[in-house]
Amino acid sequence: MSDAVDPIYSQTRPNEPIDLGQAAVQFDHEGTTYRETANVVMRFLPETRLEFVCPLEGKPPLFGRGLAGNVKLTLEDRGVALDVLCTNIDWKRNTFVFSPNKSGAVVTPPSGAISTATFHLFNFPEFMGPEDYVLTTGEPPLQGRRRCGRVVLDADGWNITLAATGRTDNLVKALKAQGGHILTHLGRIARQDGSTFSSERLEELLSCLHYFLSFALGRWAGIALPVGFDTGGKRVFEEWGMRITADGPWKGSSSWFDEHHGELLSQVFPGFASLWAKKLWRRPLAHALYWYLGACDRRVGIGVDTGLILAQTASEVLAWTYCVLDREIVPREKFGPRGFSAARKLRLLTSSLGVPLEIPPDLSALRQKRGNKWADGMDAITDIRNSLVHPDAQTELPDHLCFEGWNLSLWYIDLVLLRLCGHDGNYANRLALRRMKGQVEPVPWARKQPPSDT
Repeated sequence: MSDAVDPIYSQTRPNEPIDLGQAAVQFDHEGTTYRETANVVMRFLPETRLEFVCPLEGKPPLFGRGLAGNVKLTLEDRGVALDVLCTNIDWKRNTFVFSPNKSGAVVTPPSGAISTATFHLFNFPEFMGPEDYVLTTGEPPLQGRRRCGRVVLDADGWNITLAATGRTDNLVKALKAQGGHILTHLGRIARQDGSTFSSERLEELLSCLHYFLSFALGRWAGIALPVGFDTGGKRVFEEWGMRITADGPWKGSSSWFDEHHGELLSQVFPGFASLWAKKLWRRPLAHALYWYLGACDRRVGIGVDTGLILAQTASEVLAWTYCVLDREIVPREKFGPRGFSAARKLRLLTSSLGVPLEIPPDLSALRQKRGNKWADGMDAITDIRNSLVHPDAQTELPDHLCFEGWNLSLWYIDLVLLRLCGHDGNYANRLALRRMKGQVEPVPWARKQPPSDT
């Protein structure tokens, strides 16, 4: 199997629409059944959306007035129906547009004969690691060689390849200059033993991968347009559209992943996939990551004060699930209204997992608090959060104190989740604000080693 992954769709510049072809569609409107040939397009401006563009020719003058609300759109050749909305009627261009209510619409019937699947990854950072491959470009005597990032994730019998292309470098640069969305990497999914699998299993795996890569980046990762093939190369699964994705380039956003150590993805994913596979954990893990990613996002006017509140919400979800439901360390009532304080709940979670509680020495604002000193990091985080939610003249906090509390709260979530994933290797420490690319260090519960800056 090739080291590279062949694309099914591509872009040459950020936000360029992707043509998905034509589809025979059917819908009912005011007692009349219409059958049309729609052009299917994935657009990115002014927002990411999937469009079925249909002709207006032959429609009555008041055709558009009755299209308010949900419409059932049937893809006749595929035997699939979608809930859509009419999002635009353009009499000048003689077209009207349907868009699905749900981003990421499966447009094929269920299948149990998928042999391999290809997916497209938007706005992913250029990374490198030991599994990179070399791409030969051009023709002799002007041939060139380019190193392309590649990592293979193995878990529970799955083999998932993430790979850059020969154009990833230029595409990432264009994304940094223009913003928006662009297809930077490709993915391939197969079973390690070569067996076939169902579309249901594939969708579950894509959801797991979406949350995992988002956790790695500290922002929503752009998994889109997966296509599944049977052993004969026939398309038996397709999903059109894109799952929730952060726009713009990855700017080294604070997280445990370092783009010069692509192997971190392959080291952490098996434990994450194992946790995701547990019925007890899947929903709480998704909820915790939802709050965590909201706390990480400072691009849309969310300040560190709001981020700290969201981060504590994520931490409390993890504490409840781990300490009460999973390990049954304490009875449920200890997490009730008259039970433990928030600080004690989070302290129980971190101490049970071997995560250090003391305030790190580099957080000078937290360590030099006036008046009564905080006992540990959990004491500081919950006290700052309470001061934000229940403010008064006596508890107004300086900005640098909120920033350190916010960053510390996210660092704790990084470590808790890495510990739950069974990771004992290196990670990028978000508390090292002057950290350079490639600088990683062992997780606190691992054997002490000097930091690596390779």
